[in-house]
Amino acid sequence: MSTSMFDEYDIFKTMHPVKLQVMKELAENMQGKSMKDAAPLLMAATTKLKNHNLSFSPEESKVLLEILTRNMSPQEKAKVEMMKNVVARQQKK
Repeated sequence: MSTSMFDEYDIFKTMHPVKLQVMKELAENMQGKSMKDAAPLLMAATTKLKNHNLSFSPEESKVLLEILTRNMSPQEKAKVEMMKNVVARQQKK
């Protein structure tokens, strides 16, 4: 994953350095993986952030999903959207 992709979003200019590093590592590690294979990587990134008492904001999560789904097929993107909706419903309960 090229670093220049992170230059496209202003949010990265003010992001906490640990969040930025975790996001870059996640994007790099997920390159070419399906969402099924990516789930453990997402969990590891979340745990890493929690260890620093951090979490991604809704805006940061949205940008991360854009980056992670950029090269996915329409079918994979649909799966991501479905998972996102399930998670959102769970968080509201």
